[in-house]
Amino acid sequence: MASSIQQESSSFGKKAVISTLFIATFICLPLYISVKEVNQSKIGFSTVSLIKHLEVPENEDVMKRFAAYGYDLNEIMLGKADVPNLFLKELPDELVTIKDADMRKELFISALLPPILKVNEFIVYERNKLLKIIKKIELNGEASTNDLYWLRRKMIRYRMDEFDINELYKRMNIIPPSLALTQAAIETGWGTSRFAQDANALYGQWVWNDEKGLVPLERETGETHSVRKFKNLISAVEGYALNLNTHPAYEDFRNERSKFPSPKKIRVNEDLLFTLLYYSERGFEYIDDLNSIMRLNNLRSFDTAKLEKTALQELILDQAP
Repeated sequence: MASSIQQESSSFGKKAVISTLFIATFICLPLYISVKEVNQSKIGFSTVSLIKHLEVPENEDVMKRFAAYGYDLNEIMLGKADVPNLFLKELPDELVTIKDADMRKELFISALLPPILKVNEFIVYERNKLLKIIKKIELNGEASTNDLYWLRRKMIRYRMDEFDINELYKRMNIIPPSLALTQAAIETGWGTSRFAQDANALYGQWVWNDEKGLVPLERETGETHSVRKFKNLISAVEGYALNLNTHPAYEDFRNERSKFPSPKKIRVNEDLLFTLLYYSERGFEYIDDLNSIMRLNNLRSFDTAKLEKTALQELILDQAP
């Protein structure tokens, strides 16, 4: 981890500075933070709140609508075009009825690539903000009250019990698009599963509250889990990214990812895939499937894709607290 941070910034400062920040953040400012957290909770900000979804009339061909906006996967794979900011609220119904496997895959990738890139875009924005705070600490030996509050909120979001900037920096990182696409393809059968179609459940995350999930038809007596429902596709991607970036089971994934010097240079190699051995009960077979699906469908070519700057729907990052 240390080596990757050194390439974007110098040393984070002495231990005394960190100790001072810890005291200031968790002891001296509890009342201030509590009041601001209450106010912030009323706002309820997330990347999802800034997205406007593309409305596609029922029975309209989604691929034709995409084509009308110049959405061309082949050009994107070749690096000759950017991805339009076109966000569907849910997966197209025709994924279930399309008989041509290649057409189904193209539609599935086209539907998921924009939300995956948008979630990553916001993670990079916050990661850059974190790096600026780190540099200010190096230069001045302290951080502003607003910076301390922001750090506190992000450590809560990334499920950290202790003040640790290094750990936050490691967790606040992108999920390679090829990995996000492949895991969703496996989990949903390229968008055809009941969970994907009825609940926007792309990654099979569980909840133990049937009101927040979709009950598996094959759930055995005595079991209480459901598959978590999401309001839209981008919220499902956001939940998936947060899961990989926080759950203890994926610490090895985060450690391996941190060996890459920057988000832009992350590549899904065998070492990174192997860290997801326990993502599925299928173990090594699951890793083999990830690798083969990425290779056969050339999904790694999307790892360098980016959203259009002059977009139909633009995420206004300056509004993000």
